[in-house]
Amino acid sequence: MTGYDIGPEAVEIRSEHLVRYLEPRMSKARYIFIAEAVGYQGARFSGVPLTSERMVTGNHSLLNYQMIFAGEPGVRTSLPNIVKPNRSQALYGFAEPTASIIWGEVLSSSRWKPTDFIFWNIYPFHPYHSSENRMTNRTPTLAELEDGLPFARQLMQLNPDAQIVAIGRKSADTLSSHLIKHHHVPHPANGRAVQFQKAVRSMI
Repeated sequence: MTGYDIGPEAVEIRSEHLVRYLEPRMSKARYIFIAEAVGYQGARFSGVPLTSERMVTGNHSLLNYQMIFAGEPGVRTSLPNIVKPNRSQALYGFAEPTASIIWGEVLSSSRWKPTDFIFWNIYPFHPYHSSENRMTNRTPTLAELEDGLPFARQLMQLNPDAQIVAIGRKSADTLSSHLIKHHHVPHPANGRAVQFQKAVRSMI
């Protein structure tokens, strides 16, 4: 979008990132982790759920981008200095704390490979507070969660052997309301990282 993206090619770049991420995991994933919605520091600019653009471009201290997809690094799609003043964002794009916690926990398990996991959002779009400031996040409405569910169902159908893991209450409630069997782990935001880590480790 004007004022946020590097240009009209940004949408195609993010779509390519998503395809590159999903292809090696499709029909092979052991787990599908489903959170609530896309955040502006994460998939809004990376195109990959629960993953920041610093991760896809190879500018993250924790994650080698090749754990996300093979080949060349991804391409940044956010303009510098959307959030001011923020020198790191200007130089490297957005980083997302939730993405770092989730990827870090998955990678800490020696039992699984990065391609054993698919990350997704019940509402696979970015809900923001107002058109005047789209660099905000808000909780998706019940209608939005319902609108997003068919995409999650398609992903489950393409990976019928994968166990479903709801991250956070909104995701869990949406899956439960449609009788979709799943595990439930706390969302790591707002000081619940330790609870998230314990729940994931007890499950996988």
